Amino acid sequence: MMHRRAFLTTSLLALAFPAFAQSASPVLDNPLAAVKRVYDPKVKDVQRPYTKKLRALYAAATKKSKQLNEPVSGLDFDPIIAGQDSDDDFRKTLKYAVEPRGAGYAVVVVKFKQFKTEPEVTLFYEVMLDGNEWKIDDIVNPAKEFGWRLSTMLIAGAKGQ
Repeated sequence: MMHRRAFLTTSLLALAFPAFAQSASPVLDNPLAAVKRVYDPKVKDVQRPYTKKLRALYAAATKKSKQLNEPVSGLDFDPIIAGQDSDDDFRKTLKYAVEPRGAGYAVVVVKFKQFKTEPEVTLFYEVMLDGNEWKIDDIVNPAKEFGWRLSTMLIAGAKGQ
């Protein structure tokens, strides 16, 4: 009888643990919290707070990349640093500004130095309220010469470009 109680107690705790784990994750209750999360070094790529649309675009580009056995557009760099590499301490240079764009939408402007000797990089995070959390719907590099929109790159990547 004791073994059965111990088993039941352990089973109930195991079932309840995901609920505790979810409540321990930070609530992204404002646009800035969502964007700051992607720059947290403890947050893995798959944990980035992206909308379902952006996740679906990543999945389609990843599928095509695996079929071709090579990186495709949108997957050949890290969009949060606008490149493939950066100084280890680039996070110390991060500056944020939030621009509300109507109910449930905002743009978070992020500026940073990817490398100490390079010019400052500017990224626009298009963020939207999804349920009770803010999520990133797109990332835009407005640079005149080599600017890009992540969703456009991922769509091209899904086509094998």
